[in-house]
Amino acid sequence: MKNLFTIILASFVLLATAAKAQNNCNPFYTFAEGKKWTTANYNHKDKYEGKQSYEILEMTESDNKLIAKTLVKSFDKKDKLQMEKEIEFICEDGVIHIDMSQYLPAETLDAFKNMDVEMKMDPIEVPEKLSVGQQLADGGVHMTVKGPMPMSFDITIEDRKVTTEEEITVPAGTYNTYKITSTTVIDMMGKREMRSAEWIAEGVGAVRTESYDKSGDLKYYTVLIEYSK
Repeated sequence: MKNLFTIILASFVLLATAAKAQNNCNPFYTFAEGKKWTTANYNHKDKYEGKQSYEILEMTESDNKLIAKTLVKSFDKKDKLQMEKEIEFICEDGVIHIDMSQYLPAETLDAFKNMDVEMKMDPIEVPEKLSVGQQLADGGVHMTVKGPMPMSFDITIEDRKVTTEEEITVPAGTYNTYKITSTTVIDMMGKREMRSAEWIAEGVGAVRTESYDKSGDLKYYTVLIEYSK
């Protein structure tokens, strides 16, 4: 469950975005057939914890919807494949929609096959233009599993604010970015709260994210290590 939760949370923070329509729906998160990118996860001691790779296999358009069929692979700290799935990012009316249930591994889906699973998501919004001091809308995801052993969890991302505009360097390159800070409230077998920061670059998306505990100490971070248009 911990690995599954990490995948869902990382994907939600990095990819569940919405924006005003402009070239592939989003000036910060553009999609194109053949585009590939990889992110790596590290703990606060800079210890490698695994990575995720993404490849857009096909772009289609239907009923004013732009659909990016994407292959997602998740690897553990020994680079052993943990998950491989094809998912879809759908852009409609300038908003990118992601069905987070697509990230569930097959064995997890088998465990839930006799249960009623419901997932609702409020996308994180990234406007067409950003400026320092700008307050951004909240977002979140709620999952409910009904059955003999019901369970549910909520992730709410709130207090989102553009704090600085800065140039940062990650393994994939050097980018001009906007830094957005937020508070993530996780209600899953108990409630906990963490602070987060992400650096997003136009045309690329998030190139670095950091998560901190309530005391402000860094817990883990994710960086873009490979990127091809």
